[in-house]
Amino acid sequence: MARQLIHLFEHSLRLKNRVIGVGWHADPLRHFGPGGLDESERLCLEAGADLLAFLKPPEGVRPENITIRHPRALSYDSPLPSGAAENDRVAVRIVPAAVPRSDRKAIVFHHALLQKHWALWEWFVAPLARRFPVVILAAPYHFDRTPKGQYPSEGMVNPNPWRLYEALRQWAWDNAALMRGLPSMTGLEPVAVVGFSLGAFNSILAAAMGALEGLPLTAIASTNRYAHGLFEGALGGGTVEGMRRAGIERERLERMVEAIQLERYAPMLAGRPVLFVAGRHDRVDPAPSGERLEQALAPRRSVWLEAGHATVVLQRERVGREILAFLEDEGIR
Repeated sequence: MARQLIHLFEHSLRLKNRVIGVGWHADPLRHFGPGGLDESERLCLEAGADLLAFLKPPEGVRPENITIRHPRALSYDSPLPSGAAENDRVAVRIVPAAVPRSDRKAIVFHHALLQKHWALWEWFVAPLARRFPVVILAAPYHFDRTPKGQYPSEGMVNPNPWRLYEALRQWAWDNAALMRGLPSMTGLEPVAVVGFSLGAFNSILAAAMGALEGLPLTAIASTNRYAHGLFEGALGGGTVEGMRRAGIERERLERMVEAIQLERYAPMLAGRPVLFVAGRHDRVDPAPSGERLEQALAPRRSVWLEAGHATVVLQRERVGREILAFLEDEGIR
């Protein structure tokens, strides 16, 4: 019964998104450049030939033009601008520790796809914030970075797969700037990284390219294989339909996004402290994606919850306890 309820809830998200227009594309071609589909495919294949090299930011990337609106919110210019003004201003929120710490230790958190409201993630990380400040980085096209007239993440996941490559690259550069600039901007020192869904995907990629300096990493409900999630998952229908109307059938899409399979890069984290948390009934990137990613990661510890994908947030207390215990085992208190 629990499994059926979880599946019903996760599939209800597709209906909700259909009603409000999230993930559906009335004009799929507007996401393509002047070279159209052929140009998009060429760019995808070029980037995918060595995805980590394509994503990796240059040494010395730092935040520029920093604005600190109040102690819990700051922004800076993206070191890899997309040309969309709202998106190119990186937004960061800080959830302070419930009890102020005498040291500078902080956790950096990366959120899921389709996010508009900070309050959900501030609520989700509250168990961590009982002990550590938590720094939340807005991914491209999310929260304050969402361009007018778009829903959150539309500039990232849409009928043009090349836009995903571009956004993943921008995230990698934005994150590198945050990690390097956080101590001077806030007085905080990152000691661990936690990611949820898209945020876990990005965090594992960053670790694979050597960008997180060996910090302990927690991956929660991580996505793995992009094409598999679109075609087999609960939320990909609108994007798949937009791709079809743009001229991209499944075989062509799989060729264009072949490189976007996290399990290919996960073995590069061998020996690194990783906590893997997943729902047994995930319908966003369904089985066997999670199991394959877990095997590739070979984490220090795995926690499989009686949950789906989004419903993992409802177990925030359990997840928080697991993360804090994992960090304690790594000597971080």
